[in-house]
Amino acid sequence: MANAFQKFAAAGTTAAIAVAAVAPAASASEFHNFKDVSSNYDEAVTFFYLADIIKGKSDTEFGTNLNLTRGDAAVIMANALDLDTKNAPDAGFTDLIPRIEGAVNALAAEGIISGKDKKTFAPNEPLSRGAMAKILVLGFGLEDFAADTPFTDAVGVFGPYIEAIYGAEITNGKTKDSFGTNLKITRGEFVNLLYKTYEAVFENMYMPLAEEVTVINSTSFTIALDEAAPEDYSAKDVYGLFYVDVELAGDFVIELKPSKLILSADRKTLTVEHNDLAGKQGWLYVDDVETAFDFAPPSAGKGSVTLEGVTAPVAFDFNGGTAASVVLPASNGNANLNAMEMTVVDSISATQVEVTLKSTDVEAAKAGEGANWGTLTLTDGKWKLIDHPKYDVIPAGNYVLEAPFTDQSNNTTTLTLNVKVQ
Repeated sequence: MANAFQKFAAAGTTAAIAVAAVAPAASASEFHNFKDVSSNYDEAVTFFYLADIIKGKSDTEFGTNLNLTRGDAAVIMANALDLDTKNAPDAGFTDLIPRIEGAVNALAAEGIISGKDKKTFAPNEPLSRGAMAKILVLGFGLEDFAADTPFTDAVGVFGPYIEAIYGAEITNGKTKDSFGTNLKITRGEFVNLLYKTYEAVFENMYMPLAEEVTVINSTSFTIALDEAAPEDYSAKDVYGLFYVDVELAGDFVIELKPSKLILSADRKTLTVEHNDLAGKQGWLYVDDVETAFDFAPPSAGKGSVTLEGVTAPVAFDFNGGTAASVVLPASNGNANLNAMEMTVVDSISATQVEVTLKSTDVEAAKAGEGANWGTLTLTDGKWKLIDHPKYDVIPAGNYVLEAPFTDQSNNTTTLTLNVKVQ
């Protein structure tokens, strides 16, 4: 199962890479005003400062050589793991100030830190190197890196964590045979080790790439992975490593809510079932892979009918819907049809659409029910009727006309025009 840092790292990969690329190449003065950050610490301090993970003791001092307190360590770790510090349950410590309370609660909820006792966290006490090893290992899931060490003080409660941080090649200890378990750690030392931890995790973590994204229908799509997902990663874990976004036409962004996630037998394809996008058109983004989708049927707008002997065309409007009505004035019991036109918006590949007489209450016209009533032809951006000769003159009564429009994505809208001649 992916640990909390892996999920955070995946969501912030773009930003992290950008920071990593800029920080080493630039001088510290371009990003912060800390005067006490030497070249030994500059890369790590600049990286985490740009990522808003650390702050200085003042505008001009980071406090590089000051001992790191347990409270400040908690704040830095909670920021590094992007934990929810506002909604974390109360850990029960009574000695926390507001600045660090949320961070301590969040880390305690994840099982990364513990207090001196049930009520006391001791936020102002210096952090020891042994405690540093523990929170880095638990926070970043480094337990599997454990290896034998040459340190004679890698014993007791911190022993397994020192072995893990040593095996991950994050630190070699204070001397060749001493880790310095009980020694205090400075702010500069901690940030350097945190930076090395980032490097170790990014180097070893599973970070899938989306080779191809295929939209199946309005409720599902697939992600072809560049390599098989590890056996200990669930479909949910893998999905959480991608940045997924949906942007609709008109620059509207909507939330995609997965309802079911399925990994293929070879673990190289992830199927995502989600909330219905029917009626919508836009783009699906999975990391930097952009895939267009179109589940929006053609949309009809205004139209008009031109009659013999009537000066002004008679207007009607579908207004984006599927039905419209029009009343045509009769002369001597009939309407003499000269022309009809309307607008339909979408990527329709056809240039002609058949109009069918669905129904009528005019006995003389009932024989034509279900038959072709005319043909709409796309001309100069409008659909214009080429009517059947026998419908040039329309007797008074009611007529229901239908015309199906299908776009290039095979979405169909059947338009219904209710015509009343009176």
